[in-house]
Amino acid sequence: MAPTEETGNSSVIATMNRTCLLDEQFLTKMMPPILIITFILATSFNSLALWIFCSHMKKKTPIDILMLNLCMGDLLFTFTYPLVIIYHSNNNYWIFGNFMCKLQIFMIYCSVMASVFFLTCISNYRCYMIIKPIHTQSRITKKCTIVICVLIWMLAGLFAFPSFYSVNVFEMNGKIHCMSFNQPNVEKDFLTSTIILFSLTFGIPFISLLVSTLLIQRKLTNLTLTAHSEKCRHAVRMTMVILCIFVTCFLPINVTRLIMSVVGVKSCKNYQQIGVVFYCCVLALYANSVLDPFVYFYAGPKYRSKLINAIKGVACCNKLPIAASSTQSNSESRV
Repeated sequence: MAPTEETGNSSVIATMNRTCLLDEQFLTKMMPPILIITFILATSFNSLALWIFCSHMKKKTPIDILMLNLCMGDLLFTFTYPLVIIYHSNNNYWIFGNFMCKLQIFMIYCSVMASVFFLTCISNYRCYMIIKPIHTQSRITKKCTIVICVLIWMLAGLFAFPSFYSVNVFEMNGKIHCMSFNQPNVEKDFLTSTIILFSLTFGIPFISLLVSTLLIQRKLTNLTLTAHSEKCRHAVRMTMVILCIFVTCFLPINVTRLIMSVVGVKSCKNYQQIGVVFYCCVLALYANSVLDPFVYFYAGPKYRSKLINAIKGVACCNKLPIAASSTQSNSESRV
């Protein structure tokens, strides 16, 4: 059956003509509760980080600028959570129209790719700062970092932009769906696009991270116990955290998508099993926004000190009313 255009909401609704479809009913029970918890944690952590970056760090270094952009990318990602939660809570029924479906996918792709690129830049910057500290201060300036951030956002948007052409809502079993592998013609050029995205948005950044980690570790083994060696240890911890994020959040979904593109719909049983694994990997991808704030703690000593001071300040404010009330009760007892 050919696609039909619904003029009421200006959306193109394609009806299904495939025989091998994923059973996505399990998403209605799995996605909403996990995503609600992830949304609360990600929004809280990244809002706190954004508050520290904007109000407590007036003079920002290049790595502060990179972390600020990473934080904004994670907050952009969290903006997509509510629509996903509503969609799956509504029995996989999309009620927001075709344009919002396109915009939703675009924001997910753009924010995830930006996170990958910014994490890679943060790791490479710390490596370069350890290996050649003098060159870092003269060559990587704030203006240079801002240009790099703009280029990263443009590159992420460029990679994500094809979603506006490839993604549409579609009708299946009397319901309108979005964000589904059951979309008509999803297998068209799926393998080619998957290989390109896997190479550019995961393979190359991951290899770069491994190289940075090895270089910092080698530098650390050649140092004695000095202040510079302590910076190296913090840098190693930071790169290890970033590597864990890549392995936990980005590697599973990229590998599973690659397997799905190779297997295709030739075997419905295998396709269904891989599809279930893929959506579990999607949840791991959403956890990226929760884990990124741990990078800030190890990447920037200034952020680390500001965060500790902010926590101490909140703790002191919470103790003040208690101390005041006890003082007041003691004075009343004396009277």
